Parts: sequence; C-alpha cells; structure tokens
Amino acid sequence: MQKFGIYTNLEKDVDLSITKKVIEILQKRGLDCYFDSETAQALGAVEAQWCDCHPIDVLLVLGGDGTMLAASRKYAATGVYLLGLNLGRLGFLLDTKPENLEMALDQIQEGNYELQQRLMLEAFLQEPTGKKHFAGYALNEAVISQKNKLRIIHLEVDVDGQSACTYWCDGVIISSPSGSTAYSLSAGGPVVAPTVDVLLVTPLCPHSLRSRSFVVDGTSQIDVRVHREVANIALALDGQDYLEVPAGWKVLIRKADFTAKFLRTTGENFYTILQEKLAEWR
Repeated sequence: MQKFGIYTNLEKDVDLSITKKVIEILQKRGLDCYFDSETAQALGAVEAQWCDCHPIDVLLVLGGDGTMLAASRKYAATGVYLLGLNLGRLGFLLDTKPENLEMALDQIQEGNYELQQRLMLEAFLQEPTGKKHFAGYALNEAVISQKNKLRIIHLEVDVDGQSACTYWCDGVIISSPSGSTAYSLSAGGPVVAPTVDVLLVTPLCPHSLRSRSFVVDGTSQIDVRVHREVANIALALDGQDYLEVPAGWKVLIRKADFTAKFLRTTGENFYTILQEKLAEWR
C-alpha cells in the first residue's frame, strides 16, 4: 500500500500540528500523501494533491467517531481502506492513536492487520408515483422524524413489501450493525456485532409498551411512510446530513452494494471496546 490520504477533523486539530506530524511520518517512509479537499485547503495544498484526483489505498481519518462517519459516507464507495486515528475519547470506529501511527504502518506494510467490512446503508425518497430519488449513504443509521417539532407521528414500516409494524412515536431509527451501539442503543435497541449482515428497526419514544425494536435480514428493504400527510418530516443520515421528506413520500432504506473497509491493527476486539464504552455511561 503506497498511496495514503488524510481526512482531518479541523475542529479537533485546529493548528494542524497532528496532521503535519502524520504527513512527516508518511513522507519519511516514501509514501504518497494526498488530502481530503477541506484538509487540503486548510493546509494550502494545491488541487493536484486532493484525494479526489488520485486513487488512494488507505485513508487516515483523524478525529472521532463522527469524523469517521463523515469520511465513510464520502469515501467508502471508492473501496479505500479506512484507518481511524483517535483525537478524542474512546471510539467504536477508530483503531489507534496518532502516536502509534508508525507501529500501525509497519503492520500494514507487513500485511499484519485485520480487514473488517461493515455494512453501509443507502436511502431513497419515493414519490407517490413510485419515482425514486437517491438521498445518500449512512454508516450508522437513518432516522425519520419531524424536523422542528417533537410531536408524535404515525409511521408504517414495511419489510420487503410486507407490512411489519405501525408505530405511534417520535420517529424511527433504521440502523446498521455499526449503528447498534449509537442512537439505536440509546433508544432501547439491541447491540449487534459490527460485521453481522442485518438491519435494525427501533422506534423513538413509542406511545405503546408493546412497541419494540426488531431485526431483519441484511438483504431486506425497509420502507417507512408517515400515515398522514404531516409536514416537516426529515430524514437524517448519521445525524449529519438532513433531507426534507415531502408530504406523502416514502423513505426506502437498504444496504448499499459496497462496504466500509476498516483496517484494524491493535487487536482490540469489539466486546472489549463495548465494555469500556458502556462503563463510561454508568
């Protein structure tokens, strides 16, 4: 692996000192170094050094879990390997810390790493006529709820064209296995190992003691429709990209035809990280 890209959360590395150190390490090893467009502009790099202009092997993501979510939505479809360098607290999606980068690079060059492929979601908005419009990708979850008001809505959820459930609730979360430890978990959903091929459906504050999360096969398509024509319905992807859902339209969620490819070099397993993360919440 020769070509490396860098995607930096500029709010966590304000002076770019960590990013510059990473660049120095890569260049010292004779590795090609390119940058996400925002990182490039902050560094004053020319457009020829942007990741968009070159096929890259590994994208180094500097930040927290939210940074990895954004990087995955933008780059996972290219097939690039993702390696997270944690600039914040313990994260589920990040492999190591910047000070351990040289050790991680040694392992990558030696082939001594684990490749973890994680399911990505893709979302569509469907008109009443049946015409579909691509809405975007998500690594963790897609959430359908009211945009500006916290009031109950009536949602119908179909799985593969069959009626699965009806919720009176604040909204519904369609989650990937990666997202099972995020918003879905906070809403009472189950924890699922990140490489399992399933989708999770979790209602937000359902107005019924019998309304629960459920899990469907990863090959399924989930359709969500607001029962009445309610205004201000929104689709949120990973809590970062927001789209308005016109009255009467459906939201369609399924897994994408590509995965997010995570490099793991530390040997830490999912359950160890889960225990540490849950301990923070006590």
